[in-house]
Amino acid sequence: MIRMEAIYSDILYEAEKIQCIPAPTFFEFNRAAYIKKRFLEIGLTNVEIDSVGNVIGYAIGSKPEQKPIIISAHMDTVHAKDVNHQLIKQGEKWIGAGIGDNTIALAVLINLAKFFINNPTPRTIIFCANICEEGLGNLIGIKALVDKFKNSPLFYLVLEGMGLGVIFNRGLGVKRFEITVKTNGGHSWGSFGEPSAIHEIAKFINNFSIDDLSKTVRSTYNFGTINGGTTINSIAQEATTELDIRSENQMILNQIEKKLFNLKQKMETPKVRFYINRIGERPYGALSNSHWLVKLAENALRKLEIEPVFVIGSTDANYPLSLGYPAICVCLTKGGNVHTPEEFIFLDPIKKGFIQIIEIIQNAKET
Repeated sequence: MIRMEAIYSDILYEAEKIQCIPAPTFFEFNRAAYIKKRFLEIGLTNVEIDSVGNVIGYAIGSKPEQKPIIISAHMDTVHAKDVNHQLIKQGEKWIGAGIGDNTIALAVLINLAKFFINNPTPRTIIFCANICEEGLGNLIGIKALVDKFKNSPLFYLVLEGMGLGVIFNRGLGVKRFEITVKTNGGHSWGSFGEPSAIHEIAKFINNFSIDDLSKTVRSTYNFGTINGGTTINSIAQEATTELDIRSENQMILNQIEKKLFNLKQKMETPKVRFYINRIGERPYGALSNSHWLVKLAENALRKLEIEPVFVIGSTDANYPLSLGYPAICVCLTKGGNVHTPEEFIFLDPIKKGFIQIIEIIQNAKET
């Protein structure tokens, strides 16, 4: 019998502590220091901050011959250091930048470690708070973790804060590019008619389309940023945009990339030069809904009277899935306004979110 009320109180305590430590992507070291300290205090062994900045600790099992399980949660958020991270408590609803993505998952990770130190299982459980899941972090943390342990774990279990009931068993393929246009520029009056990098980047964005691709496979693209020029009365010599493309199918994703480079060739002239730089990639991978690990997570949710939803998404699970390793991402509570300063979570569902993980771990078996 799990004494959930005491654990629940400890999870909220940890969430408050972690929430006030900003951790934008590439700047997770303060959170890492706190989590390392807590891992040591809890009693995990072999606790370390690895070469890229992940925090790793072990709850050693009684049967080391059994494959271990790795449980991870990312430390970084999309919010800059100067964003207000203060929690606003409205009863069963907490509001704060990054509280759901991914503060609450880190608080649960710490308390899972504490639970399995006090209630050891035969197999070793490896806990990891990893870096660089968000934005242009490009999954640096989980890649280092998986490259270290490879296929030695029974499975990888990734924790996200919001979306209780969702099982990410498919990793959405993502590619990201920086597109730069360069021209000779000049004075807005004296050189009028010469190509402007800003005008050319606008044409490029307007001309790019994926409308002729498969209608049965969902694919998207988004030009998320645009920068360029120096003054209002200068023809811009340089402009840059960043493009995010996604698809449920790796072949379609590659076709979209090909369209991008074909458009570059079509639009280039002696006076207009285009440069495309790959700045990020999240590989595609998947487990079927009938895979034993997916069924394990499904059964855990059904036992808690939660209807499971099988989803494709971009999470840390993408990387192990792309290598053919058993991996899923599951969520711990309900919430909303993701990736905004008004992000919020509901507290009571955390109890079921925590028990969900215990059920998955305690019912895991060698296949």
